[in-house]
Amino acid sequence: MCTRLVTNVSQAFLAFYVINDLGMHQSSKALVPAIIYVCSLVVSVMLQETRWSGWRLKNYFSAGAMIWILSGIGIVLLPSRMHNFMYVLSITIGAANALMTVTSISMEGVLVGEDLNGCAFVYGSLSFIDKVSCGIALYILESYQGSTKISENQELAYGYSVTRLGLGLVPAVFSLLSAIVAHTMDLPEARRRPLVEPLLA
Repeated sequence: MCTRLVTNVSQAFLAFYVINDLGMHQSSKALVPAIIYVCSLVVSVMLQETRWSGWRLKNYFSAGAMIWILSGIGIVLLPSRMHNFMYVLSITIGAANALMTVTSISMEGVLVGEDLNGCAFVYGSLSFIDKVSCGIALYILESYQGSTKISENQELAYGYSVTRLGLGLVPAVFSLLSAIVAHTMDLPEARRRPLVEPLLA
């Protein structure tokens, strides 16, 4: 759920951030997401060759979460005059998204295991919870962004817009929370076969 919040909330505010907050060219709202998706694809393909264990899943997931936290800090603090640095942040965001998404889905598979009884309920519940939580988070952020005070100033008390905080701070907080949750999970240390079939097979 936290991983989906990170990816979905950041994607929702990305275009508004690069145009309204950073003042980048209109083409950047297509170019920046494209860089993120390409980097995510490259990292995902690289991850398929990894021999997974519970320890490795936790560490790779935590690495992705830490990259997102650093990226979130960069997003919050990035001044508009240095907007070209957003392309570098796009690379790190893409890598972090892939690391967190691939390993979180793999952890779901490890916890479910080979017992098919109730697995549909587990996956359905996870999907339902992440959609509801993303909807609530976006509703709260949009309600502040759409208020009269925010519309006039586009600033909060500390000088950061709702868009900037929604893209940088919220995903960073949930990345930290998800890493903490992942390290509390009891996962097996070894698997006899890959968690997923190779993507290019």
